[in-house]
Amino acid sequence: MNHTITQLPESQIEIEVTLPFPEFEPHVKRAAMRLSEERGVEGFRKGKAPYDTVKNKFGENVIYERAAEHAVRNTYPAVIEELEKNPPEEKKEFLPVGSPEITVTKLAPGNEFIYKAKLSLMPHLELPSYAAIAKRMSAEKKEVAITDEEIARTLEWIRESRMVITEVDRAAKMGDGVEIDFNIRHGGVKWEGGESKNHPLIIGKKTFIPGFEEHLVGMKAGEEKNVSLTLPHDWHDKALSGKMIDIHVIMKRVKDRALPELNDEFVKQLGAFDSVDALKKNIADGLLQEKKDKEQQRVRVLIIEAIAKEITAEIPEILVGRELDKMIDEMRGSIEQMGMKWEDYLLHIKKTIEALRAEWHGEAQKRVRIALALREIARKENINPAPEEIEKKSNEILSQYESQRDTDKHIDPDRLREYAQGIVKNEKVFEFLESIM
Repeated sequence: MNHTITQLPESQIEIEVTLPFPEFEPHVKRAAMRLSEERGVEGFRKGKAPYDTVKNKFGENVIYERAAEHAVRNTYPAVIEELEKNPPEEKKEFLPVGSPEITVTKLAPGNEFIYKAKLSLMPHLELPSYAAIAKRMSAEKKEVAITDEEIARTLEWIRESRMVITEVDRAAKMGDGVEIDFNIRHGGVKWEGGESKNHPLIIGKKTFIPGFEEHLVGMKAGEEKNVSLTLPHDWHDKALSGKMIDIHVIMKRVKDRALPELNDEFVKQLGAFDSVDALKKNIADGLLQEKKDKEQQRVRVLIIEAIAKEITAEIPEILVGRELDKMIDEMRGSIEQMGMKWEDYLLHIKKTIEALRAEWHGEAQKRVRIALALREIARKENINPAPEEIEKKSNEILSQYESQRDTDKHIDPDRLREYAQGIVKNEKVFEFLESIM
């Protein structure tokens, strides 16, 4: 057996494999034996019929087609193994991606057997000076700080999470929670989607049409009111921006929202705090760390995008296709988590999966370039996570599942380990880049 290689665009190659007939003949004989085993030949035990008898019964073309399949399955892995040990280009890895496209080019009785295998390879990258890029982009890093207003908002959220809510028989006031029925009309015509029953609101939060919540003040349960408002000129629906609308509203419930007083006694009920100042410090530390983490991630994205943009490589379309598959699956999962059917969502946005793939192709290619850049930096710098680091990350991922039953149902151990290894390796690459800034 011998083979020749032709380089193709987009990190593809074509391998032409030739088997002289003496090497191909055993596959022909085995194919005939298998046919007689599977289909049987009258007068002979299964698998024992002579070749000429099998040929006369099933046809030599059938035997040779079966022999070709068997020969490819048995010789292709050996060719790949040889190329992995001795890459066609010195100092370049030979890493096939996906399945090959096999084409038989010569198949005739008594002749040599020739087939071609077209396959994509992990592209060879020429990296830019990633150390210089990392140093340059690090200048974009901003100092972060926490304001008293941010701390106050968090304290208010904590108080609201422990609020006592009581339905009351009185007129609604600012800060109350209410439930209302409403319908909206414009020019006497019902506004599509402008109707709701038992709609919850907090008066004063300004989550509804501007100017509407103030009209709820003073209403008691059971009362009705007609409200006319002019929509803002920057209203999201341009057809109605600046137009007058009429809202018929029925107050269904009024709820008093009693916030606990912010004092040391209240704070002690939260856990490991003995004073309001201790809680404020904890909030400030947490918010500051969160901001630092976000800024670190922002700069990391700037660095790796700049590196990926300057790499020289032919990106195989198969890698872009895989990334598109992943993006589609992520979007489908998000939509279904929100309780919407994927098919209904596509109808709503008036797009097909093919249209989304075309729209996202550029982003998918960008993601692939980033992944390849991270992989190549790790290879060049000999960055490899320790087994215990991969194990730790795997356990962290597993802990996100609610039960062992969920884990057994959704997690493939090998894929989990590979995924965890990728996360840890990328983290270590970023830590390396940060160390040379």
